[in-house]
Amino acid sequence: MRYRSDIDGLRAIAVLFVLIFHAGLTLFPSGFIGVDIFFVISGFLITSIITSALNNNKLSVTDFYVRRLWRLQPALIATILFSLIIATIFYLPEDFTHFLREAKYTTLFTSNQYFSRATTAYAAPDTAFLLLLHTWSLSIEWQWYLVLPAALLLLHKYLPSRWLSPVVISTTLAMVALSLYLSQAFPDKSYYFLSSRIFEFLFGSCLIMLKSENLKPNNFMATCIGLAALGALFYCATRTNIVLGYPDYHAVIVAAASAALIYVGSVSGGIVTRALSIPPLVFIGTISYSLYLWHWPIFAAGRYLGFEENGVFTTVCLALTFSLAWLSYLFIEKPFRKKCIPLLKSFIYLALLPALLFVVLSAISEKQDGLSRRFGSQFQQVALTLKQNESRDRKYCIDGSSELENKNCTIGDVNAAKKALLIGDSHSNHFWSFFDVLGKNAHMSVLAQATSSCLTLPGVYLFDWWYFKDTVYQKCHDDSDKFYENIRQGHFDYVIIGEVWSNYAGDNIVNHPQDPRSMELSHQRIETAMKQALDIIIQSGARPVIIKQIYTMPDNFMHCFYDSVKFRKKYVSNSCNTNTRTDDSSEWFPQLFNRLQKTYPTLIIIDPKDAQCSGNVCKTDINGVPVYRDVGHINDFASHEFGVEYLRQHKNPFNE
Repeated sequence: MRYRSDIDGLRAIAVLFVLIFHAGLTLFPSGFIGVDIFFVISGFLITSIITSALNNNKLSVTDFYVRRLWRLQPALIATILFSLIIATIFYLPEDFTHFLREAKYTTLFTSNQYFSRATTAYAAPDTAFLLLLHTWSLSIEWQWYLVLPAALLLLHKYLPSRWLSPVVISTTLAMVALSLYLSQAFPDKSYYFLSSRIFEFLFGSCLIMLKSENLKPNNFMATCIGLAALGALFYCATRTNIVLGYPDYHAVIVAAASAALIYVGSVSGGIVTRALSIPPLVFIGTISYSLYLWHWPIFAAGRYLGFEENGVFTTVCLALTFSLAWLSYLFIEKPFRKKCIPLLKSFIYLALLPALLFVVLSAISEKQDGLSRRFGSQFQQVALTLKQNESRDRKYCIDGSSELENKNCTIGDVNAAKKALLIGDSHSNHFWSFFDVLGKNAHMSVLAQATSSCLTLPGVYLFDWWYFKDTVYQKCHDDSDKFYENIRQGHFDYVIIGEVWSNYAGDNIVNHPQDPRSMELSHQRIETAMKQALDIIIQSGARPVIIKQIYTMPDNFMHCFYDSVKFRKKYVSNSCNTNTRTDDSSEWFPQLFNRLQKTYPTLIIIDPKDAQCSGNVCKTDINGVPVYRDVGHINDFASHEFGVEYLRQHKNPFNE
């Protein structure tokens, strides 16, 4: 079935927004709104097809799903198989396992739910290499297809025709309200929710109701409405930092503008409608589905392989995208959309078998450590070392997960009478094995509790922090209160505070949400809070301990180290260490620690760089095994080895 050329033009704008955004270009910093445009178009077209069939008593639900399966699945499956080849050749074991999970949930039509759990937020740094991240929108589309035919059938059967428009419009407004609520309640996750997106499909559905009312603007009005709608789309696409909490009111604007463009195109031949129908836009719109499918795996794979993101990289990726999309359209989309195979067989071929394949492959990868043998014996030894030293419970002892998972967060000599409490952000958590070594040596148990990206000091808030834009990080404040209440009641011998201290040296620290902010005020508040924390610790009968930061991972270390694995090259130990250790005495937090140690002579300060570094050279790997888990954290193997090395160089501070 061929649709109006102006809709192809609108599809072209949508996919170009997405391509430019994912290419990392600054032209459209919020080009992800292209997906919202697609949802409105889909709502309009599918509602039109079903409503027309209902009005003519020709609706076949089985035929509807057969057409949808053969329209969407063949090209999607081809993209997944292409991504599988890339991942099998180049993706490291853990990343390969993650990819197979992506593929599994994509073939189960639930990848949006998976990514809401597996990522910190849409477009966050941890999503850059996920080959199938973009399939979240297809899962939402399929979930919508499961709802729409049944809903329209029921409305057609039981609702008088005069009530159809009011019910659909009222439902749309209710879904807008729900989406705006979810935007506030779950700002980092609502992007992936079907419930946040239903109103966009319904905006398209409402157009069918408006058409039935014969509301037809003249060409002049159609042109004015079209220009305003295009302006609204480009306005939203050029906004910055609106992804957190999206879809919000910006999405409502995008959906309304998209619906307006579709509507004026259906009733008038205004200037905007003719502009959207020019051949280049129609061509891009015609292959827009394949463009959307193929562009992201190409960019994600290129970034994963460490290619420098410059003009050449972007040009090559876009050229590959258009080439593969054109081939996909010619040899997959066009031929397969004409298939007329019974629903059961179509479902088996295009849904059940792919899902079974990736369920099995995912399970095999989970059990076989991501098939690490793909990279040879040297890497297998590295992977084995990391696995053997992995702390099973550490990841549960942050953000209150241990309570949900019923995990024990005590390390060291767990039955010892001497007790310590370890608190802080994720950097305190990555010292798990370090303090396990020191605790066992000192015959001391260590209870480890942490909250991600949280300065765990009393009486302060982090404002406009992480993904808590223009508000406070309430969980950090509440967890800190719990930690210090535990200190007052817990009868600890030592309390250890570990943070990525340099992250908190900005102007984000306030005592109350409405406080003025500046670097100087933040430093004053931190110093006051540090003194308050030390007072609470000492008054409880414990001795305070501060652990400083590790040596920061050198720029491009991960690419340097793992490129040797991905491209099967021999690695020379510490050859990716491009920096040397520098004196931190000029930094604000070390200066604060020195002042505090003079005021609080019982304060112990541990510098893990004493174990990590020798002279001006700091280890980035130990006998060919990397010390970093990611850009900000060391792995459990390095944490343990640094603990052993620290004891070799220094007396155990917990034996004093």
